[in-house]
Amino acid sequence: MKKTIKVLAIVMTLALVMSLAAVSAFAVSGGETSFEKKFVIPSSANVPNTEFVYTIVPGTAVPIGADNEVAIKAGLTNAVDGVTYPTIEHAVFPTNDNPATAVAADPDDSTKKIAVDNVKIDLTGINFTEPGVYRYIVTETNNNVPGVIYPENEAAVRYLDLFVFEGDHDNDASTPDQLYVQTYSLKTVASNFEKVYDEDEGKWKYQYVTEPTVKSSGYENELETVDLSFTKDITGNQADLTEKFTFTLRITGAIPNSQYDVTVVGSNVITDGSGVTDGKITVDQDGAYTGTFSLTKGDVVTVSDLPVGYGYTVTEEAQDYTSTASTVTGYTDPTTGTNVDADKNTSYTNSREGIIPTGVIITVAPFAIGILVFGAVILYMISRRRRLAY
Repeated sequence: MKKTIKVLAIVMTLALVMSLAAVSAFAVSGGETSFEKKFVIPSSANVPNTEFVYTIVPGTAVPIGADNEVAIKAGLTNAVDGVTYPTIEHAVFPTNDNPATAVAADPDDSTKKIAVDNVKIDLTGINFTEPGVYRYIVTETNNNVPGVIYPENEAAVRYLDLFVFEGDHDNDASTPDQLYVQTYSLKTVASNFEKVYDEDEGKWKYQYVTEPTVKSSGYENELETVDLSFTKDITGNQADLTEKFTFTLRITGAIPNSQYDVTVVGSNVITDGSGVTDGKITVDQDGAYTGTFSLTKGDVVTVSDLPVGYGYTVTEEAQDYTSTASTVTGYTDPTTGTNVDADKNTSYTNSREGIIPTGVIITVAPFAIGILVFGAVILYMISRRRRLAY
């Protein structure tokens, strides 16, 4: 009896080992895939420090439907060493890989350029033990970065389908029962599939039943920008048309830690307090900037490609002049603005008038005339005496 129990135990142990071996033989890691993130910006703009965030969750299982359609399985998840798979990266600009070569001209619009980053999806911590189509849902989060246009609702969603097949992936007859991930597919619609046999390749494949041509390589977002310019005019009969005035520019609500180009018309406009380096200003972690400039008549400062939605304030030290805001021709926009969605041109006019002291001339005139008359009389008398002497 004891011998029989011992034999049964050995048999059961062997069966367990064989079952585990069978499971491992029929398991395949989900591996890695990626999609392309495009960030379209004006060709004149610097690539702002921007991060795009994504989530990935299992999709909804779809049961088998009409003839030849196959069931779609909900994607699997798994926790390994405190990490829940699948994981998905953020898209970060400027790209960490190579900021210089990651930007190219937009082939369809010469006024724009495209920055590109690849977003990796990691499914290596998940083992798939059955063949089929596994679906995940990828969603882009709206982080409300100023000026960035985000997709809304369904436009923010992509459907990632992972295709697991059973069979000879590498035409290796010794492993006919292995599972392998044939491919990944990213789409903007939740398509159904059918399983068909490819006679040319001699293997089964899945193909789309609905919306077969709707595919997606990833996401594309665009940055909308505007410019801000301010200038100076000086008027009045007592004004010094070359005098310099200190202007303070305050920017808020820009993209944090990003750079913006500054151009000037005039000389000695850039001051030590402007924060301009190599023709650029850098906003802080809150998207704010404050700098001073020195302007005289006709000088202009322009900050280019600020994000739509930013705010600004332009002030000046008027000294002993009368200051009037927004009065220069072509620069009549307010000197302050919030949630700005268009180019702005603002200004200050400084005036100093005075009365010319014409009363002094009137007071002195009678004495001057008297002197002239007296001189004329003396000359006449001298001339007359000379004539009598002859």
